[in-house]
Amino acid sequence: MLRDLHIQNLALIDDVWLEFGPGLTVLTGETGAGKTVLLSALELIMGSRGDSGQIAAGADKAKVEAIFEIRMKSSLSPEELTISRTMGANGRTRVLLQGDLSSVSALQKQIGILIDLHGQHDHQALLSSSRHVEYLDRWANTDIAPLMKAYTVARREWQQAQRELKELEDMLARSLEERDAGRIALAEIESVNPQQGEDDELRERLPALQNSERITELMNQAQDLLRGEKAVLEQLYDLDTILEQVGAFDQATHELRQAANEARQMLDGIADAVSEYAAGIQHDSRVLEQAFDRLSILESLAKRYGPTLGAVIERRERLTSLIDVAENSDERLFNARDAEKTTRVTLMDAARNLAEKRKVAAKVFIERLSDAAKDLELGKVRFDIDFAELPFEQWTANGSEKVEILYAPAPTVPARPLVKIASGGEISRVMLALKSVLGGADNTNILIFDEVDAGIGGATGLAIGAKLKSLAETHQVIVVTHLAQVAAYADAHFKVSKNFAGDKVNTVVSPLGEDDRVIELARMLSGSDSETAISHAEELIQIAQSATAPMK
Repeated sequence: MLRDLHIQNLALIDDVWLEFGPGLTVLTGETGAGKTVLLSALELIMGSRGDSGQIAAGADKAKVEAIFEIRMKSSLSPEELTISRTMGANGRTRVLLQGDLSSVSALQKQIGILIDLHGQHDHQALLSSSRHVEYLDRWANTDIAPLMKAYTVARREWQQAQRELKELEDMLARSLEERDAGRIALAEIESVNPQQGEDDELRERLPALQNSERITELMNQAQDLLRGEKAVLEQLYDLDTILEQVGAFDQATHELRQAANEARQMLDGIADAVSEYAAGIQHDSRVLEQAFDRLSILESLAKRYGPTLGAVIERRERLTSLIDVAENSDERLFNARDAEKTTRVTLMDAARNLAEKRKVAAKVFIERLSDAAKDLELGKVRFDIDFAELPFEQWTANGSEKVEILYAPAPTVPARPLVKIASGGEISRVMLALKSVLGGADNTNILIFDEVDAGIGGATGLAIGAKLKSLAETHQVIVVTHLAQVAAYADAHFKVSKNFAGDKVNTVVSPLGEDDRVIELARMLSGSDSETAISHAEELIQIAQSATAPMK
């Protein structure tokens, strides 16, 4: 349940705090008062894409905060879920989830499943047949979900097998000349047998090979400094003797003698390393010549097949694969075709199982939808679902069939696509009927409707109010409405209005008590608070209260 909503600097809203409760909550107000801004705030909390243009004029950021009460199966009392989203004028968004830095995608995952927000755009979604299979699957989730998962896995595996087969066929379709040219290039590269990083290693070695005599001379000088007649090591031995003699009189020199010994040992190791290095210096001109020749060959190979030696080695691997495929094409092609055929059969079986289960679920689904529609004064309407088999090449992520909800406004009228037969008022009621059916079948806790009563009035409005009230027995329902007949069923009523202070205009939201609520319904009915309008408003509330049991 959404418990608290705090909005700052969003459109015309300066600072609004709202406290929501269970049951049916309605938001009413004149057109343009700012009701849709409240829905925009909820969409931001749900993880919708923010727009810096929504920030109030003169403000550098907008902020929306919400607190949800989530009842966990393992807990008797509800747990709080706190969310904060800040939108800067620079386009940056900051999300806090339970006080920790989070992301918009995290909101979509965690909050999107809690809220079903139905706006005017959902009318268009209902008219789009591509969405109908989602409605059916959502309603029959327990039965459909494992079959849908099996179909998805099978489709992914078939697509991979098909992709590998095509790549192999494309490779085999290359001209014989290209393969022959590849063999020639491969032979040349393999004759050189370049190793990764070999050219860089040679370039590092060449200076030492070219200057071997000078290096030998310098290393001899180093050895003389370390172990010659007046070498550092000999002097350290003398130092040790001196410190030993002083130590006979003063033990304080013990640490100095120890440090001198450590220095001598370190220098002794350096002397050994210098001797070893000097012994390994090569003066053979043939070694230098071989290094130059090898580097020249590698650089020439890189120019032809590179541009780098690493690229040459990669090309060798590609050519080896190409030649190997060409020489073993029959076996490889057989295996690839067999894999494609096997995964195709698996996919077709998964699609058939999914389609059969959907047809079984559809029978009950359309019965529930028809019952819900009758409660909304749609008369003896009839629904059906058409399953049109698609060619294999046109199968989608949703399955092998096009699923479309059909609508017949009367028993004698053939069921046809909603887009061709339903009026605006009918679409609103069909959508509400669909939401009520889906709402009872899934785990969505909060249902939000934006002007679901568009194009409707009179007794039909009362029917819609009653249906929303019924939904509110199992869900938290929040409704933006222009119909007094719908607002009469509310458990909580907020009025959205504009406040004018000098040149500044801002939106305010006020909870209405019983008396104010009657006046607001009267305004919605006639545009005034005359005695007749107030009497009519009171009558509407009585009708609503007598039609449904009060919230406990």
